[in-house]
Amino acid sequence: MAKDYFPLKKNTRYEYSYKSTEFDGEAKVFIDILNVSQKADKQTADVRMTFTVRDTNITEYKIKKDKKWVITEDGIVIGGRKEFPLPVKEGVKWDEYPDANEIVSLTDKLSIKAGKFSNCLKVLTRIAGGDAGTAVRYYAPNVGYIFEDYSAEDKTCKVELISVGDIPQEAKEKKKK
Repeated sequence: MAKDYFPLKKNTRYEYSYKSTEFDGEAKVFIDILNVSQKADKQTADVRMTFTVRDTNITEYKIKKDKKWVITEDGIVIGGRKEFPLPVKEGVKWDEYPDANEIVSLTDKLSIKAGKFSNCLKVLTRIAGGDAGTAVRYYAPNVGYIFEDYSAEDKTCKVELISVGDIPQEAKEKKKK
């Protein structure tokens, strides 16, 4: 069975640490998978991102997964993007103007706050084709997005998974601000 590098499971919370040159300190980011619907070969997840650095910002968006792509409509570092094409294969390249992306490994190991992960999918992004920097991001099998190191002309940032668990009851009841 193929590894799922971006599982969409209802009522799942991902907690991340986020550091960026755009602000002082460390942000805490929660990505909550509120609901997942399935139609034919397409899954759509309703997601809430809670971003706290000094103030708290809440946004809601969708993640779509079909036979060809995993696509997020928003995200921690750059907003929406094509995460990676399906089925996952090393050496696959795609452009998302102005950036060039490539799956460079399916065997990387990573040790982060959330634990030790092996057989990770590694995506290398050449920002503006490499003229403006690079980004590397990792997805662990059956976990999802676990780490990103983004280094561009205008900002540098790191995203690291802290934990994965169920959405707490009080968070389920929060409404979008």
